[in-house]
Amino acid sequence: MPSTDADSARFTRVDWAQRTGRLTRPGVRTVGLVVALAGLVALFAYDYLVGPDDLFVVIGWNLTRVDWLLLLAVVLLVRYGAVPALANRERTARHLRTLLARPGAAFAVLFLGTFTVTSIVGPDTLFALEYPRLRHRFQPPVYASVPADVVYNYECVGRVADGRCHGSWKYPLGTNLYGENLLEQVAHGMRVALKLGVVVGTLMAVMATLVGTVAGYFGGRIDEVLMRYVDVQQTLPAIVVYLMVATLYLGNIEGVSDGGAFAFVLVFGLLDWGGMARLVRSDVLERRSAGYVRAARAAGASDLQVIRRHILPNSVPTVVTALTRRIPLVVLAQVALAYLELNRINSRSLGRLLRVGLDSSNVVWHQQWWVTTAGVLALVLTVVSFNLLGDGLRDVLDPREEVE
Repeated sequence: MPSTDADSARFTRVDWAQRTGRLTRPGVRTVGLVVALAGLVALFAYDYLVGPDDLFVVIGWNLTRVDWLLLLAVVLLVRYGAVPALANRERTARHLRTLLARPGAAFAVLFLGTFTVTSIVGPDTLFALEYPRLRHRFQPPVYASVPADVVYNYECVGRVADGRCHGSWKYPLGTNLYGENLLEQVAHGMRVALKLGVVVGTLMAVMATLVGTVAGYFGGRIDEVLMRYVDVQQTLPAIVVYLMVATLYLGNIEGVSDGGAFAFVLVFGLLDWGGMARLVRSDVLERRSAGYVRAARAAGASDLQVIRRHILPNSVPTVVTALTRRIPLVVLAQVALAYLELNRINSRSLGRLLRVGLDSSNVVWHQQWWVTTAGVLALVLTVVSFNLLGDGLRDVLDPREEVE
């Protein structure tokens, strides 16, 4: 119904002066973010200047540079992910019900939830890290068996029957060439994958959102400059840059305390977001001329207000969906680099597990099939779950179905 003097359109009654005044009085969320970041900076300063061996000594967490970036990523995820989701509980519950109604997405949520919990608490609480036991090498997994006389100086942990060694619950997934518990190896490998995936994904999201939003909203020369930079950046893939860095500077592993993890995070987090930025830019280009954006501008909203209140919130589904595509590629890149021994991010990464499983020995592959199977299954399920989750989120969070 057309507006009249007695019943004017609602946006004409918006008191933008009052809303502008709110910018000088930060909200609770902004204050909470600043407090959290200040606390993180204080802990960082204490750890490096006062007590490098005392911080988090209770849980035995020896913080590295990547761990600090992980804590920063967690703060940002809580502020821009968990808090808005809790603030809109009804919408979150509706999206979650819709997502879980899809079998593929439900499987992805279940697996990735288990993946996350196992990665966080598993290696330190569920499994007691044991030293390799050479006499226990090549123990088959539970419900499997191998000839007991294949390996010299071999001690079967499970039951021996008809000359075959049967698996034992002491090693549910079996052991490898060095007698290492594969269940522990997979759990540690999943922790490495989760940590690097979260940190790199957060850096990607920040860079892609910033560049894509600025380019799409302001357009013109700003858009040209930023997109040409993205073109140049994409001509040199992040993995090539990391190979160059690893060859030139990470060859002496003894001089790199984290085995190259910090370099991996910086290279992939700061140089592998070009595709995401283009998606965000396309989304912003479409939204900047939408009716509600033009109405906000006509009512006196500044560019910063429009971006904060209308552009960024509606770009979140695009960023989240794109991240579900990029994070598995980061995990695969880390595993591949570890397999090729181009870094030693963690001696228990999935790449190292696969390398040991395919290592030449006097035992043919089909008699040690479980060593690589555990790592390959973990990788395949992780990548497939992220893809299924991305498909589900794309349908559930389609911004065209709901306009804020």
